[in-house]
Amino acid sequence: MKTTGIIAEYNPFHKGHIYHINQSKKLTKSDTVVAVMSGNFTQRGTPAICDKWKRSEMALKNGIDLLIELPLFFSIRSAEYFAKGSMQLLDRLGIIDNVAFGSENGNIDIINYIAKLLVRNDSYFNKRIKYYLKDGYVFPAARKYALTDLLKIENFNEFNNDNIIEILNGSNNILAIEYAKANLQYDLNLNLNTVKRVGENYYSKNKNNKFVSATSVRDAVYNSNLDSIKESIPEKTFDILKNEIKKNKIPINKDYLGIILLSKLRKLNKNQISNLFDINNDLAVRLKNASINSGNYIDLINSLNTRSYTKTRFQRILLYLLFELEKDFLKKHDRIGPSYIRVLGFNKRGKKLLSEINNNSKVPIIYNPSEFIDEIDLNSKKFLISSLSYDIYATNLYTLLYKNKSYRKANLDYTNKIIKIN
Repeated sequence: MKTTGIIAEYNPFHKGHIYHINQSKKLTKSDTVVAVMSGNFTQRGTPAICDKWKRSEMALKNGIDLLIELPLFFSIRSAEYFAKGSMQLLDRLGIIDNVAFGSENGNIDIINYIAKLLVRNDSYFNKRIKYYLKDGYVFPAARKYALTDLLKIENFNEFNNDNIIEILNGSNNILAIEYAKANLQYDLNLNLNTVKRVGENYYSKNKNNKFVSATSVRDAVYNSNLDSIKESIPEKTFDILKNEIKKNKIPINKDYLGIILLSKLRKLNKNQISNLFDINNDLAVRLKNASINSGNYIDLINSLNTRSYTKTRFQRILLYLLFELEKDFLKKHDRIGPSYIRVLGFNKRGKKLLSEINNNSKVPIIYNPSEFIDEIDLNSKKFLISSLSYDIYATNLYTLLYKNKSYRKANLDYTNKIIKIN
């Protein structure tokens, strides 16, 4: 079987994802599709709309054959780390022929060209980023203008029909470039393909389109108006979301998240906060002061507002704080990369893929974390255990955000069964 890898969050799964799966299979002439998916917390620094098992069920009922969880250490970080972990994990499965991802421009040549420039001119690019950051730009803008400078000196005119800024404004384009960059930096040799995004853009809340965005679906859930998009999302997605709402599990309560974060901030001193990933001394002081005057999650985010940081970056930083992820600790794990394959679900074709992965994988396969942890040597597998324990901890914290207290039980990673679709 020829197999394509997809990187996703499915937060939640919508018709645009079905289009992406079908086009990816057509483009790569593949028989099966494996998806690497974020767990219960996402790359934008927010809790997922519903848990990883329900999102896996949505995907498996709509075209995915095998669902693998992206470890927390990569799923909640910036595009660079998210892409690095995802691409390395797909490579370590040992069976992936192609990787297919979405992009606004749909041109793999441009994506690969820019990625090569970034890898080759990393020092110049980073200097330009620092220049724009010093001038007061937020990081995404600084990165965009630094890349524009790099493209200008590298004669980007060979793609003269494409507007540089327009390319760099696309959130999917940025991720696509990072996927291509990771493929080069870590010698993964995966065959890259891109599917042009259709329908609404990532941030759109427009519900009057065949292909609505995940943002639009989440907006409908949070505003108790899921029926307004019933015709715009797959039937299985609608049924699962409707059932989760009925149980009062979603939407999760961000005020609960705010209380947990505030308790962490008020407990830690400024030095402890500044040791966490992506937090310098000045920001540590801001975070500590914000915790004194804030009463909920929204207050905390608003009190941190500054020209130098985007809201999304603040949301991610708060997750680093939530999980107390220290700089040196993450650096060690970054050197290793994903150290296991955590299976969330599969169908009949996916089951056959698992047999192939078992024979070809470069890292262990985990079906049940409790059984796996009991069997291994803790000393020789310390990086694996450390990363896996954070995935489990993430679920334990996530369940505390449910409005319905009867669903706030811990250790679901030990008790929830793998999703199997016939």
